[in-house]
Amino acid sequence: MELLTRKKLVEQLGISKMALSKRLSNTPFTLIEDKGSTKKVKAYTPTDLPADYQAKLGLENTKESKPTHISVAKFTSIYLLAPPEKQKTAIQKCKLIEFYMKKDSSVNTQSWLNQTLKQSLDFDELGSISLKQLYDWFKKYREAKAKGVNVVEAFIDTRGAVRGVKAMSEEQKESAVRYFLRANRPMISEVYRNMCHTFGDTMPSYDVLNSYYNEWKRLNPLLYEFSKSPDSAKNKYLTAYGSESEKAAYKNHYWELDSTPADVICSDGKRYTILAAIDIHTRRPVLHVSESSSSYSISQLLRKAIIKLGIPENVVIDNGRDYTSIHFESICINLGINMVIVPPFSGECKPHVERFFGTLSRELFEQMPGYIGHNVAQRAEIQARKSFAHKIESQTKWREEKKVKTDEEKQAWRDAWKIKKENLGLELSLVISADELQMWCDNWVDKMYEQRRHGGLDMKPIDKWNANTSPVQTIPDIRMLDLLLGESVTRRVGKKGISYDGCNYADIELVELTGQYVHIMAPEDMGQILVYNKNMEFVCIAVDEEHRGENRHLARKARNKSLALMKQLDKIVKEAQATKDVTIMDRIEAVSDARSSKTFAVTKHTEAVDRLIQTGKELEAFDAKELEKSIRYDFTQKDEEGLPPKVLANGRPPFKTYMERFIWVLEHDGEWNDKDEKLKDDNPEIYEMAYSDFLRRKAG
Repeated sequence: MELLTRKKLVEQLGISKMALSKRLSNTPFTLIEDKGSTKKVKAYTPTDLPADYQAKLGLENTKESKPTHISVAKFTSIYLLAPPEKQKTAIQKCKLIEFYMKKDSSVNTQSWLNQTLKQSLDFDELGSISLKQLYDWFKKYREAKAKGVNVVEAFIDTRGAVRGVKAMSEEQKESAVRYFLRANRPMISEVYRNMCHTFGDTMPSYDVLNSYYNEWKRLNPLLYEFSKSPDSAKNKYLTAYGSESEKAAYKNHYWELDSTPADVICSDGKRYTILAAIDIHTRRPVLHVSESSSSYSISQLLRKAIIKLGIPENVVIDNGRDYTSIHFESICINLGINMVIVPPFSGECKPHVERFFGTLSRELFEQMPGYIGHNVAQRAEIQARKSFAHKIESQTKWREEKKVKTDEEKQAWRDAWKIKKENLGLELSLVISADELQMWCDNWVDKMYEQRRHGGLDMKPIDKWNANTSPVQTIPDIRMLDLLLGESVTRRVGKKGISYDGCNYADIELVELTGQYVHIMAPEDMGQILVYNKNMEFVCIAVDEEHRGENRHLARKARNKSLALMKQLDKIVKEAQATKDVTIMDRIEAVSDARSSKTFAVTKHTEAVDRLIQTGKELEAFDAKELEKSIRYDFTQKDEEGLPPKVLANGRPPFKTYMERFIWVLEHDGEWNDKDEKLKDDNPEIYEMAYSDFLRRKAG
């Protein structure tokens, strides 16, 4: 393509030299010899000229063949398959040439080159450059543009071997990939031996296979990561457009619920479960410590969270049986909460509570006594660090034990220092109880997590909550809330009343409903249930006096534990029976051989809530009715009028829990009976808590 000098452009375009010079100040040019001039003059490639100039010169059709700038170049396999360092070097060479083409012609080229390389970091990969190299690159650049090829690819260094392994056949490569995918960390030496056994003398060297493995990992990062750990691959590469927090427009709009084992062993040797509810909009969390995740423990978490935050509109949960149980579903229906169920093992659908658990473990659990690590590897490290000290400590304990004289004292000493196999290496003398773990979790949430800036909010969670002064929906009466959090099922009325949970609930109002199905709400108190007819109209409060005041969950747990014990005993008996031991008959036959282990609350109105509010008076009337029947008075107490209050016929107040019962009998000498003794034996932990509370009251 013919180069056009400024003189020719002035003649053909019909413009002044000054206007042309100003317009082409940033246009690439080449210095050439020209007749009639004593020095070289600037000449321009027609395709480098402005579009309007090309149109005047009749070159508008050449625009399609004009090479693209390197910033918008369409690269082919020559560039894409080149190593990154060669790609970077080629781009820097092109930039340098384009920079050179804009150089002022009055500036010395060698001085310009030295100054450019010294002051600019854009060309650091090129090192020192001679004028000959610069001119050679300029020539190559012009030739590439003249041919209409990609100028960057013209500078790719294609010398040396082509990247990639070519010595292995396609069949061998396919076989190698299968071996890579079978193990998360394949041993290449073993893979090589296996392939040699398959392919014999046609198998290339070990170095060729190892190079292919490294290249395969580089070209298939997602598949390689997935073969090691699917969860890790999801975390690193799963597409995550948008934000899960955008759906929560205000507080209590969406909560996320989840549970995880605590990375801490408690003083009783158990690893408790941490259940969490977190408000997505404000990131305010609530934690509950429980032995396991069940519909009962989730209801306790909801009770605590509703008292603190109010009632949510939606809860995001997984499809575990504790969250999809009839009990939890009935709670959500009664409180008007919408359940949003996500697929199993989909942490990305509950990101806020998942990240919160990570923060909780890193910040709190790692610094607590009894910490066992986030995984098996960390636990092994912790145990290894303490194993030597444990051996020395064990020797000290043994020497101390020898100083104790009686057998009872020796056994007490052994029990105090008993170390379970799974807790080997932990400093059990410092481990906290489950109640203390709950206390530290609550204090960390209230005093640390909510009081500092949250990266996702760019402010403190407590400030985000307080910034919105709109009232939250809640249940003003804790007694009603407890009933709403109880179990809600349908049962048939029999001739002895309603049978449920091993109890028989009776009331005079049930007589007319014998044989019919009714709807019941079972609170934590095992002694009573609320009964509604098929039209959801309140009928009565049916009672089982024998179990009044007992905790439904604890009773059920004890029953299950007892059944498990019975199964174990049955297994032992059957094994004993199956074992053939020597009998008298064997001996008779052999005789011949004989010698040789801050919130504003408003009431939320749903069908269940309104129903409880309407029947609240019936609940109070029921207690009053029981007292009216009684003719006994407690003369040791006085009411507001100075008169002794009425008590039940047996002289005791109605109890809601074992705790209340134990405290009452401890405060009233002479009231302890055989039933109390049996409850104490069945529930030693509750009795110990009641006894501690009794001692505190007595001391106060």
